[in-house]
Amino acid sequence: MTEAPPDPRTYFVERLPGQFERALRAQERAVEAAQRVLDGMRGVDATLVVEVEGEGGGRFVLNVDGGRLTPGDAPAHPVVMTLVQSRRDFERLVRDAGDSALGFLGGLSGLAGEIKLTKQRVDLLAGLRGTLRFRVKGEDGFAVVTHFGPGAPKDPPDTEIRVAPDVYADLQAGRLDPQNAFMAGKLELEGDAQLAMQLALAAMSPD
Repeated sequence: MTEAPPDPRTYFVERLPGQFERALRAQERAVEAAQRVLDGMRGVDATLVVEVEGEGGGRFVLNVDGGRLTPGDAPAHPVVMTLVQSRRDFERLVRDAGDSALGFLGGLSGLAGEIKLTKQRVDLLAGLRGTLRFRVKGEDGFAVVTHFGPGAPKDPPDTEIRVAPDVYADLQAGRLDPQNAFMAGKLELEGDAQLAMQLALAAMSPD
């Protein structure tokens, strides 16, 4: 049974002010949360290195200062991660990334969908050590090698994570998180499981 509407006095004097107050408080909370993320993004000082193998590729040094990314000739900060990918896989990642600022990270974004590079997340990534290959299986799949810490990526890597294309799509879209995917046997893991779990925790950490 539909509730009868209040009389005008009850609505304008009692109900409407409360609705306005709740809307105001909700917006204030949203602004506070957005400000925390913005402060976290502005707090990032780090260097990423990307190596694209094949014709037209190269080594790209990406320095992040106060949250702003600029290409450089040399690292301005300690290198948090080095990514290695073929030209073909680079093109696939860029196509998939669209307007995503971090889609080129491949494995990291593949574990948690759209993420932001905040100081908290960078601090977690900076604590990782080792080399991980993230591979999407199938004819149209791709692979990205990510090395954490100083030095060159290892071959073979310490860890490899393999996923089916549909699982990758669900991870990217946020319909599936890495923990549930692993428990359900949808993530094939080979090598150092601890590195894989640490990466997943960093990827899923709050912005």
